Amino acid sequence: MGIHDRDYYDDRRGGGGGGIGLGRVSFRPKQLSVTSWLIIINVLVFVVDARLPVVDIADLSVIPETISADVAARAVPADTPRPPNVPIGASWPRPLVDPETNQAIAAVGADGTVYPAVQYYRSWHPLNGWGHFSLLKGFRALEVWRVVTFQFLHADITHLFFNMFGLFIFGGMVEQYLGRKKYLSYYLICGIGGGLLYLLFAGLSALNVPLPGTLGMTTMGTPLIGASAGVFGVIVACARIAPDMRVMLLFPPIPLKMSWLAYGYVALATFNLLRGGSNAGGDAAHLGGAIAGFYFIRNQHLLRGFLDFGIGPSPKNSRQPRGPRGKAPSQQDVDRILAKVNEKGLHSLTSREKKTLERASRDARDSA
Repeated sequence: MGIHDRDYYDDRRGGGGGGIGLGRVSFRPKQLSVTSWLIIINVLVFVVDARLPVVDIADLSVIPETISADVAARAVPADTPRPPNVPIGASWPRPLVDPETNQAIAAVGADGTVYPAVQYYRSWHPLNGWGHFSLLKGFRALEVWRVVTFQFLHADITHLFFNMFGLFIFGGMVEQYLGRKKYLSYYLICGIGGGLLYLLFAGLSALNVPLPGTLGMTTMGTPLIGASAGVFGVIVACARIAPDMRVMLLFPPIPLKMSWLAYGYVALATFNLLRGGSNAGGDAAHLGGAIAGFYFIRNQHLLRGFLDFGIGPSPKNSRQPRGPRGKAPSQQDVDRILAKVNEKGLHSLTSREKKTLERASRDARDSA
């Protein structure tokens, strides 16, 4: 176990000894952390997308099975206007017509019921429209980039605020613990885990498998957006890193252990999922992000190489940790200092011991 895998406080980030503190997130230009960049990118995407004109993007087409294949092949949507007051992201239909006859395509059932052929559309701000994740777009259309892009999109300012607030509060600790590259890998993988669990439930719904509540209403085109799957993974990681750390809730303002907070969120998402809450699809993504986070924070070696694109020094040329006088600190020295921190607190360390610990931690994470 290296220094970057240990639990200890950095006195620049607060705390009083015996565990890792909530990492500081800086927005100064020369001190931007990965967490800072994630927040900045999410906010910029939201602001830019909100200023772009709404576009209508084709979603799912529904053609009765009794319609002949040649008629179905040449069917085109009618040039009908978008209905008034359609919410952003909601689907609405246009009838399909046969261009040869200019007649609407429909089938008549044995009881005389008319089943029209329709093309469903969704009205979106463009970035949400091209980047959201769904069974239809992300899986059936093989637009696999959506499993990443949906993590940077939000429905409204409240959705954005609470996700970024959670990332601001908890992201610094996990970044401090994992290091920049592995932290970014971890965050994105948790988001992908959320998307894949959502995909599983959407697929079961499409196969008419009975599902609780609103999950059973999920269609192939039901969209998923938001950073909350990655944020859930980050909170679960905090419960692993510093389970006994006390954090203060906003509502109600009571202190809780980090582990209680994290697993309480997971339990709430699971409860909402099973009882069929109004955001059951989102709760599925939350749960998927938490499951991915639970696994990968315990198997950090699997994060290595996820974002490797030939950037940075090779392992043979990696910089070795150096002590205050340029001498590489031994593992025995590091263990002795950590034992002292656990027994007496960070304030008991000498200046030399603090520098040794900080350099060993920083350099070990950089070479990880």
